[in-house]
Amino acid sequence: MRYTPAGSTVADVPPFTPEELAKLPHNDAAPILVASLWLLASLATVFLTLRVYCRFLKRQYLWWDDGILIASWVCVIIESAIVTHTTKLGYGYHIWDFDSSNNLDSLILPANVANTFLVTGAVWSKTSFGLTLLRITEGWYRKFIWFCTISMNIAMLLSALFLWTSCTPIQKTWDTDVKGSCWDQKTSAYYNIFASGYSALMDFTLALLPCRFLWTLPIQRKEKVGAGLAMGMGVVAGIMAVIKTTKIPAVLSTDFADTVPLWCWGNAEISSSIIAASIPMLRVLVRDATSSSRRNSSNSSFYDKESGFISRARSRDGGAGNGNGNNNISNAERGAGNGIGNGGRNGNGGRNRDRKGNRARSATVAMGGKEMG
Repeated sequence: MRYTPAGSTVADVPPFTPEELAKLPHNDAAPILVASLWLLASLATVFLTLRVYCRFLKRQYLWWDDGILIASWVCVIIESAIVTHTTKLGYGYHIWDFDSSNNLDSLILPANVANTFLVTGAVWSKTSFGLTLLRITEGWYRKFIWFCTISMNIAMLLSALFLWTSCTPIQKTWDTDVKGSCWDQKTSAYYNIFASGYSALMDFTLALLPCRFLWTLPIQRKEKVGAGLAMGMGVVAGIMAVIKTTKIPAVLSTDFADTVPLWCWGNAEISSSIIAASIPMLRVLVRDATSSSRRNSSNSSFYDKESGFISRARSRDGGAGNGNGNNNISNAERGAGNGIGNGGRNGNGGRNRDRKGNRARSATVAMGGKEMG
C-alpha cells in the first residue's frame, strides 16, 4: 500500500514497510485540535461580549474599533467551524493512517478558506487595537500607529492572497489533478514567516506604546499604571504570534498532521488579541463595581452627551481652577488669563491644559469611562 502526503502523487512517495509503519506514531490529533479551537473561541466570546456590554452600560456608541473587533471574532468562529469540518474528513490523522478511500484534495480547499479567515481575523484584531490607540494619541504617536497598522495589514493580507495566487491556474491551488505550475513551497513558507514575525513585532509595539503616552496625561499615577497594564496585555498576543511563527515551517512537512499546532497557536493569537483589546473596558467595569462613590466623583471619566462615543471628547476644563486644583471648570468659564485666587492662569496656559484634559478624557472614554452630568 502506498501512503502519500497531501499534494503529492503516488509516484513521489516511497511505501512504508510494515516494520517502518509500526515505529511511526498513530495518534489522532483531531479531538485536541477541536477542543482547543472552541475553548479559545469561547474565551474570546466571553470577553468580547463583556466589552460590548460595558459600552452600552456606559451609554456609549460602538465605534470602528468595536466593529472591526467583532468582525475579527466572526472570522475566528468561521475558521474554527471549517477546521472542525476538516477533522471529519480525516484531518488530524497522520498521512500513513489517512483513509485512502478519501480524496486528500478534499482537505485542501476548506483548509485554504480556513487559513484565509485565520489571517484576516488576526490582522483585524490588531487593527482594532490600533484604532483604539488613535483615539487617545496625537502628534507623532498617531503617525507611527498609522504606519504600524497599515504596514501590518499589507504584510498579512498579502500572506492570505498568496495562498490563492501561488498556482497557475488558481484551481490548481486546491486541485492537484489540474495541470499547471505552483511556486516553490519554501517561498510561500518564508514569506509567511516574515509576515507573522512582523505581526508579532507590531503586537509588542502597539502594546508598549501607550505606556509612554499615558505617563504624560494629567491623571493619577494609579490610573496611569492600571491603564498601562490593561492596554499592555497585547504583549500576550505578541507571544502567541511568536510561537505561531515558529510552527509555520511545519507546512513543508509531508505529514499534514504536523500542522495541527499551527492552527492551535493561530487561534490563540487571535483570541488573546480580542481578550487584550477587551480588558481595558473590563477594568473600568471592575473599578465602578468596587467603588461607586469614587466613580461618581472621579475626574478621569467622561461622556460626551452630544455625540456619544467619539475620538475627542469636548473639553470642559483646562486644569486646576482653584487653590487645590480639583474643580474641573473650563478656561472659558473661569475667564482666560485673569486668574482667580491661587488658581489664576494666563490664556496660553489654560489652552495647554485644555489639550491635556482632552487627551485624558479621550483615553478614559476609549477604555470605557463616561463623562458625568
